[in-house]
Amino acid sequence: MLNMTPPEVTPVKRFPGVSRPPSTPSTALAEETPPADGAAERECSTHEAVAAVIFMGQLFSLIPIDGYARSTDPRDVRMRLRSVQFVYGCVTLFIMLTLIIMLCVHTAHEPSFGVQQATSLVYYAIIVFFMVELMLLARNWSQIMGRWYTDEAPFRTDPYRPPSRTLPFRRKVHLIAFGVMFLAFVEDTLNFVSAYRLNELHIRYCPHTAGFWKNFFHREHPYVLRVIPYHPVVGWTIELTMRIAKFTWHYVDVFIICLSLGLQRRFVQFNERLERLDGQPQSQGVWRALRLDYVRLSELVTFVDERFSKLILFCCANDMFFITVQLFNSFDLKPTTVTTVYFWYSLGFLIGRCFLMLFVVSSISRASEKPLETLRRFPSTNWNLDLRRLCDAVATSENALSGKRFFFVRRPLILAMAGTIITYELVLLDQVKKTPDTTRDCNF
Repeated sequence: MLNMTPPEVTPVKRFPGVSRPPSTPSTALAEETPPADGAAERECSTHEAVAAVIFMGQLFSLIPIDGYARSTDPRDVRMRLRSVQFVYGCVTLFIMLTLIIMLCVHTAHEPSFGVQQATSLVYYAIIVFFMVELMLLARNWSQIMGRWYTDEAPFRTDPYRPPSRTLPFRRKVHLIAFGVMFLAFVEDTLNFVSAYRLNELHIRYCPHTAGFWKNFFHREHPYVLRVIPYHPVVGWTIELTMRIAKFTWHYVDVFIICLSLGLQRRFVQFNERLERLDGQPQSQGVWRALRLDYVRLSELVTFVDERFSKLILFCCANDMFFITVQLFNSFDLKPTTVTTVYFWYSLGFLIGRCFLMLFVVSSISRASEKPLETLRRFPSTNWNLDLRRLCDAVATSENALSGKRFFFVRRPLILAMAGTIITYELVLLDQVKKTPDTTRDCNF
């Protein structure tokens, strides 16, 4: 009777200059290549990268948190009710609520309700919502960013490294955030210059005895004068509040972009670490650590989505609404050259800001899918249980931010929104009616 027990395999000893026989498969485990300088460059946390963006928001009464500049650990940050930031935010929010009530009363007394009235109401309502939502996020900021800080900690040290062929994290965030806000400042400046020139034109044709700035304020904010008589202090306070409101309108997109850059960067680091393995066999501990890191990132995306999905939903709705309104207004002739320049610059900037936000947020999903393409290049002889579980995790995870789960922000969403805008514009070509020019209307 034959003995079917396989003979015990004696491991082949390796000596310098002696290769393994061709018939024996290689089981040597490769080690990850250390950095060229012997030490990995320290990657800053998302909390540190967005510090300047948070401070910029606080200048305009948003995100009233205290202690950001004193600690690199977000768990030390708090929203204090007796802080200057919180009082400043509450005062601005109170003024905005008062203005929207005045606008509602003024609109109720108007003989008709059209696109212009609806746009003003939506604009004020969305600003108030953004202010309240950012204040609620500030209340839980230490919890949100504390979890984020903990989950991204492994990606800030060796064996992970800052992504190659890209700017440092903090510099990239600053470049995008301050670049967008500079363009927003140009847009707001053109808005003021346009209103100034229209007021000059109005005074030229209408025999009003009021001063220039009173006439300016009367044209821009008639709903306020229905309740409060004009005074220079009231006028400039309202104008300052309008600047804060306009900043908030732009800032939320920038805020979402900066947070999305943090998530996208971690997935890029993960994929680049896989690429450095170059398909070489690794120990089971390496694959287990990689799998746990990927699961940690996926859970972080889900956690962030639960906290910010409402903001993303209203941000996308706000952008789409005002893009369509501006397209509707694009058929009207503008009274001055400055007004024409402002209008088309504003429309172009709004569309560009919206699609930049969607592109950056959708890059999270794109970056989370790339590790699967890298893993498929590993030879099947190097596979094991943890590597297979890692592939399953990458293939089945939904790593994308959403608008309260009504939609997920991925690349096809950008094409769908662009198609909707083009369709809307084509429909308007035959349906829109010109809005009468009120520049020479001397009846307030």
